[in-house]
Amino acid sequence: MTDKASGSKALDLMARELKNVRIKRELSLEDVSQLVKIHKNYLEKIEEGDFSFLPRVYIFTYIKEYAQEMGIRNDETLEQCRKELQMYSSVRSNLSADVGSTSSAVKSAVAENVKGIRLPPVRTMVKIGVALLVLGLLVLLYFFKG
Repeated sequence: MTDKASGSKALDLMARELKNVRIKRELSLEDVSQLVKIHKNYLEKIEEGDFSFLPRVYIFTYIKEYAQEMGIRNDETLEQCRKELQMYSSVRSNLSADVGSTSSAVKSAVAENVKGIRLPPVRTMVKIGVALLVLGLLVLLYFFKG
């Protein structure tokens, strides 16, 4: 699935810090699992420093959510974790390997901007979609009724 990303300083540091804070707060992995809605086995693997059980983007997201729930606000370490998981290197290499009509300057700009994209949760997107659908139906009803 993914290469094991052990031996990484920031990832190992974050894993230890997450476990220490959880223990200090007297929370079990089960408690944290229910709080952050992440499977207990995934949390165990993160605390053990095993980052090979899922694609890297999920692992980073889980680490980030876990850290937020534990009150760990270390953006610098999280950014190092992101780099150690090499989340964007595969995007850059795919773009540079794809030799097409797009210039390399555009490719690198796209790869650089991919970092900042953050989509809203699926639940929010569904709510917006339903609201737009209802609004559209009401508009249609208004025009065909009158």
